[in-house]
Amino acid sequence: MIHLVCGPIGAGKTTYAISLAEREGAVRFSEDEWLAKLFVPDAPEGLLEQPMQVVGAWATEKYQRCRGQIWLVCQQLLKNNVSIVLDGAAANKEQRDIIRKKADDNNVNFQLHYVTSSRESRNKRVIERNLSQGKTFSLEVTPAMFEHTEAFFSPPIGSELSDTIVIET
Repeated sequence: MIHLVCGPIGAGKTTYAISLAEREGAVRFSEDEWLAKLFVPDAPEGLLEQPMQVVGAWATEKYQRCRGQIWLVCQQLLKNNVSIVLDGAAANKEQRDIIRKKADDNNVNFQLHYVTSSRESRNKRVIERNLSQGKTFSLEVTPAMFEHTEAFFSPPIGSELSDTIVIET
């Protein structure tokens, strides 16, 4: 089974994904955690002070590498009947459809989980997470990054919502 957790930044996706993985006996993959461990330590000095276009260009290619490696591990788990939880890997319908197709191609079930909250609540959570650097912290999110991801995320709508579990936080 593939559980795909999507939602806008700061909605509580990672908190929900951790709980979901525990409940389902699944293995959770967070591409932010992979990026933070594998690439952020080697990021150019002052990267976060650069325009979002520069930050985005740097991060996009690294995210693609993380997704590729995550998927290789996921395929092995799915072949062994181990469910997976993908945390934050689907900012738009096209990305979600790619994961749906992977589920079909691997003959496993698919469940979309959409975690959402008001913009104000999410912004407050991001600021608090940056300061506390607690359990769900993996990357500092600047105000510019918050705005960029706001413009980038497309929530599930219409027929995509028919089988989706929606969580309001």
